[in-house]
Amino acid sequence: MTLGIFLRHLRRESRGSRGRLVFFVACLAAGVASVVAVAGFSEGLDRGIRSEAKTLLAADLAVRGRQPIPVGVEAAIDKIAGAERTGVREMLTLVAAGQAPEEADNQHPSRSLLVELKGIDGRYPFYGELELEPSTDLDVLLNDRSAVVAPEVLTRLGLGVGDEMRIGGESFEIRGVVKREPDRITGAMSLGPRVLVSAAGLDRANLEQLGSRVNYRTLVRLPAERDGDIDTIVAELAGLLETDGRHRIETYTEAQPALRKGLRRVSSYLGLAALLSLLIGGLGVAQTVRAWLAGRMDSIAVLKCLGYRPREILWLYLGQTAVLGSIGSLVGVGLGIGLQMSITRLLAGALPVEHLEMWQPWSWSRGLILGVGVALLASLPPLVAAMRVPPIRVLRRDADPMPPSRLAVSGVGLALLSSLIGLATWQAGSFVVGLLFTGGLIVVAMVLGLAALGLARVATRPRERSRLWLRHGLAALDRPGASTVAGIVALGLGVLALLTMFLVEYGLSAELARDLPKDAPTAFLVDIQKDQWPGVETLLRDEQADQIESVPMVMARITAIDGRQASELRQEIEAEVETRRPGRDNREAWALRREQRLTYLDELPADNQLIAGELWGQPDVAEISVEEEFAGELGVVLGSVVTLDIQGVELDLTVTSLRKVDWGSFGINFFLVVEPGVLDDAPQTRVAAARLPEGREQQVQDRLASNFPNVTMIRTREVLEKVAAMLTQLALGVRLLGGLTVLAGLTILAGAVSAGSIRRGAEVALLKTLGMTRRQVMASFATEYALVGLVAGLIGTVGGAVLAYFVLTQGMDVTWENRPWWLVGSVAATVVLAVSSGLAASVGALRKRPIEVLRSVTG
Repeated sequence: MTLGIFLRHLRRESRGSRGRLVFFVACLAAGVASVVAVAGFSEGLDRGIRSEAKTLLAADLAVRGRQPIPVGVEAAIDKIAGAERTGVREMLTLVAAGQAPEEADNQHPSRSLLVELKGIDGRYPFYGELELEPSTDLDVLLNDRSAVVAPEVLTRLGLGVGDEMRIGGESFEIRGVVKREPDRITGAMSLGPRVLVSAAGLDRANLEQLGSRVNYRTLVRLPAERDGDIDTIVAELAGLLETDGRHRIETYTEAQPALRKGLRRVSSYLGLAALLSLLIGGLGVAQTVRAWLAGRMDSIAVLKCLGYRPREILWLYLGQTAVLGSIGSLVGVGLGIGLQMSITRLLAGALPVEHLEMWQPWSWSRGLILGVGVALLASLPPLVAAMRVPPIRVLRRDADPMPPSRLAVSGVGLALLSSLIGLATWQAGSFVVGLLFTGGLIVVAMVLGLAALGLARVATRPRERSRLWLRHGLAALDRPGASTVAGIVALGLGVLALLTMFLVEYGLSAELARDLPKDAPTAFLVDIQKDQWPGVETLLRDEQADQIESVPMVMARITAIDGRQASELRQEIEAEVETRRPGRDNREAWALRREQRLTYLDELPADNQLIAGELWGQPDVAEISVEEEFAGELGVVLGSVVTLDIQGVELDLTVTSLRKVDWGSFGINFFLVVEPGVLDDAPQTRVAAARLPEGREQQVQDRLASNFPNVTMIRTREVLEKVAAMLTQLALGVRLLGGLTVLAGLTILAGAVSAGSIRRGAEVALLKTLGMTRRQVMASFATEYALVGLVAGLIGTVGGAVLAYFVLTQGMDVTWENRPWWLVGSVAATVVLAVSSGLAASVGALRKRPIEVLRSVTG
């Protein structure tokens, strides 16, 4: 078969089928659009971060930690010929307008603001641009008595360039405005605007005290000729670091690893949702191709009589399907690019979309490949069946295709299954996830299919006393060529996907945004020095704060458990977890890496429940109580001995009790609580919580900034509101993609109805000839579509609710809230959408007069 013959056949076959071809294209386009949008956004953001890697790190490599960078590491960096290094310290603190403490009225102190303070010692940045106003170098503006600030600082404190502000009780002149930092992801949630000072200025503010939460970084710029040796340099520096996990090294080749890992997880989840949309579209393609070939049986028989072999006919129609699939995929790519741009605007405040690369030919190619592949796979079963049309059909119109052999059916089924697993694995980036997705999809599709068959059987039972339009509407569910099974499966999967996304998103938002418990604190105070607490407590009581709670806090590291070194245990856990869950976070190892915060208490607070052991019941043993889940991560039980390093002094503590903590109470709670008397002489600070009168948070914060400048106050409600706002932005993008899945299901339902338009037109003509009015015919059709929507909505809603329940309660430890009216609304909305799309696709058949249809049939 030559190319010219193929093209002539393609043109002839498209005659009279343009409506079906439109639905063919629409089914594919909806799925391909979601694939392209998800792949383009995630890959574009990842590539953007990679391409801006040195800019986002502001260096070639960085050594970071919660403790000062070891002197030996800095000395090793200085020995690298041509290398430069800059020290950076970052912390949360309060700043205030420039009135000196002795000049301020204690009842009307200067307005304060929680900020992210960065102290810089050296040239900054090495890469990227620090946008300042006035436009000059940072070292020109900064000295030990000056600062540059984000615009929000000026706005919220009512200051301007040249005014004074106080940091740590010391006055600093505002000499400029920082518009943009290269190594700060603007889309990430922050607790306050940025303030930049010099290292000497930070030392003068005297904020770095015992227990202060400071992030230390040493930025390193390598000479160009050593860029290829970065792995060797990292290995040498890593050898100088302690193995306790206090510091880590990050290079520009892995810029923003936490952000990129999170993006990969989200894109994997959304990628499978997009693949689901595409597979639902594949059902519509199969339905359209089946109806298309049903009208081409005579042509296939003629081709066989003319000498065409079945293989050639298969390639002919398969090629036509590939061409149509390419057209549909191209349309989907265009829609996906538009959708990606819309998602980018929606998520502008939640993710660093300014680094997004819009030129994404690979994601577009992925959409094309997946679209054409799904179109060919979906059309394979009806094509194989059509190839068995006998040539005798030219003379005998009642000669139906011979049933395929079991071998052919098995081969087609195996090809579809393996291809589905392959597509899911490619989209998710994991064979295990792809296999689970395929298995779950098959189970849900089987449930929906069985429900559809059951509905068709029940609906055809005789109902002599029912109205005529109702009997015909029920009977239509089991007529030859009905779209019952395909419509219910497609629409049910769409509802399941969208409802799951919505319920998970709402559950997370509700968990964070719901009102705090009545007795929950509205503010936390940290970095309180031991001798400052009486004054801080007096200030809180003066401001009529209640439920004031304060406990001492000691910083320590776990160095051993039952005599085994923490580094050894950490390596074993990481290896075990990597074997069980490749690429997953090793939370158990994290528990051994992080610096622990301890307290000591005579009695447990009300939100702590003792579940094992006895509290302080062994007078001759230094005791410690461990939170139950944390105990599981550490692998400790009653009687285990935990060795802690407290400022270089090791202390052995015996686990004598396990506790269950209600973290949702927002009280001051710790994983580790030590027996009173054991830590009395250890270096310590205090943390406090209080419930402040409504509307007085700012007043309290201002007085703290004036009298205790090193104390940081965090408003609980503001933090929750920021997280909830970010989740809301993310939810908009997720719902948009989930809506495409439902749209694909509705398109298939409408497409299936349209694909049977000839048969449906004859049915309308017959019903009208028998005396039914157009309104009664519409009622008959509406009954059919309503039942399809009802079954799809019920199963999809139940499946979505069950899936969301397990994701929230088991995967995210979020409380499940029963909202039955939402589930009822989901079912009702599905019914309405099914009826609307079905009737819209039947408009052409309803408008035809009976005589036109009868003439076309008899003619």
